[in-house]
Amino acid sequence: MFFIIDMFILASIFGFLYGFLLQKADFCFTASIRDWISVRDSRIGKGVLVLIATALVGWGLVLTLGLATVEKLWTVPVGFSNLIGGVLFGIGMTIAGSCASGALYRAGMGYIQFWIVIACMMIGNILFAFIYNPWAQSAIEPLLVTDQGYSLYQLNLPFLLLPLLIVGIMLLLAVRQFGWKGIASGIKDSIQDVKGNPFTKSHWDIRFVAVLIGIIATVQFVVMSSLSITGPETRIASVLLSFVFGEDFILQNTYLNGMFADFPVIGIGPEETLIIFMIFGAFVSALLSKSFKIRKPKASRLPYAIGGGLLMGVASRIAPGCNIANIIPGVGGMSLSSIIVIFGMVIGVFIATAYIFKMPLLLFQKMDFDFDENM
Repeated sequence: MFFIIDMFILASIFGFLYGFLLQKADFCFTASIRDWISVRDSRIGKGVLVLIATALVGWGLVLTLGLATVEKLWTVPVGFSNLIGGVLFGIGMTIAGSCASGALYRAGMGYIQFWIVIACMMIGNILFAFIYNPWAQSAIEPLLVTDQGYSLYQLNLPFLLLPLLIVGIMLLLAVRQFGWKGIASGIKDSIQDVKGNPFTKSHWDIRFVAVLIGIIATVQFVVMSSLSITGPETRIASVLLSFVFGEDFILQNTYLNGMFADFPVIGIGPEETLIIFMIFGAFVSALLSKSFKIRKPKASRLPYAIGGGLLMGVASRIAPGCNIANIIPGVGGMSLSSIIVIFGMVIGVFIATAYIFKMPLLLFQKMDFDFDENM
């Protein structure tokens, strides 16, 4: 398979838009769960729910219109490894202080700590590959219940039926809690932040951004591929490793060989380009709002970045997938494995928040203050 230049251009545009929007809303999946567990703060969680609802309707709509087929959905084999990987990833991203997408946009804002997290995630990816082949493969495969992925879209039902049913239930719950006036007020508030010159503003409403990201991810699903982060990061790490040990070193590993199955050579493809441009999009967004600055972490924070990043890297290969892959194309595609992985991530964040960090909110507030001290 050879990639055409158009795919790289598309990937650059998608990556830039994701990075720009994630930075504008400070869209962090870790915080969405952690803050609710800590102090019942659901602000970011509402954004994630809006994103899920948008993805569900988007995926259901494009399948109904025939713009994409069920075969194109991102699904992976179902099993206990989904749960184990999800739990470990949830613990890892809580320790690191950021999810996979959050690390990218914060790296673009100048946070050195999250460059370290990204590097350690890549090392974790490679560590898993060389543990998988020759040892872990025989341990993980018995954990799988199915040999192939499964989506609820494979049921003989109209494609939009389940998405609209789920989103309808979500809407009814929102109406019950906030009322129609409250929802209308929320919609009005969510677009207030883009009045005037939105590009120079430091913050956009997370619900508004969630809708935009969901629409962009749906378009990407139709014209390119599903959004993912840790898979492309694994290939980027492999390319870097091939410069040192050669391409044969990568291709002789069963896991890494499979990662490059659709590639003509060991190299950077469109999805890897998208990841790089996510950082660039966040960088431009931060520059426009004058919030970019190189921020050095305190030495005491480095073990969290290294340990959390390594755990995220290994766990993302076990699950497989990171938060954004499982929440957007996974849930949007109604993948059974992604539902299990997300459930595991919630458990992992809960474990880390409630038991690893005894006073989680105060700790994370202190972490943020530590960053500001180095600005």
